[in-house]
Amino acid sequence: MTDKLLIITKLKRTIEYIEKSLDNYPHKYIELKNKINDSLYSMLEYCYLANIDYERYKNQSFCIVQLAMVDYYLKRSYKKDIISKKKYESISKHLLEINKMLFSWRNHEENK
Repeated sequence: MTDKLLIITKLKRTIEYIEKSLDNYPHKYIELKNKINDSLYSMLEYCYLANIDYERYKNQSFCIVQLAMVDYYLKRSYKKDIISKKKYESISKHLLEINKMLFSWRNHEENK
């Protein structure tokens, strides 16, 4: 299945990239790893829902909230020395690009 919405394609690639980084999480922090995964997949789900015009603004907002939560979980992972600074910055660049795309998408819909 091909996606016509660029943000969904970018989000899928980011999820795959982040999942590779989560492979080495210590068992002690498995809950943090699960929260990151759950939030990423929720974001993808909300983007799909918004794309088919099902409560578009609400789902776009939920997606932005989930992105903020992923950012927070990754920040906690960095503070607990689970991921390196380099990995944290690399993932943050991906999330920042998605964040810009989400806000642009939502602002475009508001201006219609």
